[in-house]
Amino acid sequence: MSALAESFYVPVSPHDASDPINILAGAPTIMTVLNFYKLEINYASLNSLNSMIDEPLNINNGKIQLTTRPGLGINLDEEFIEAHL
Repeated sequence: MSALAESFYVPVSPHDASDPINILAGAPTIMTVLNFYKLEINYASLNSLNSMIDEPLNINNGKIQLTTRPGLGINLDEEFIEAHL
């Protein structure tokens, strides 16, 4: 879809209203899209969802800072997840 939009000089703005794990999984890929404009996320639920990972997403001035840690750059908070199964 982004390639088709790019051929008409249209930026793309995908959305991910799920959780920080999906956001971190998709962000590096989205950064390779030439006509990427912004990633829509649900800030309202982000704080509660950040509880499932060891460090909250680093978002400053509306921009996510990707980690240099291996993989997705996060570890799951297993105690939090077990308590909410």
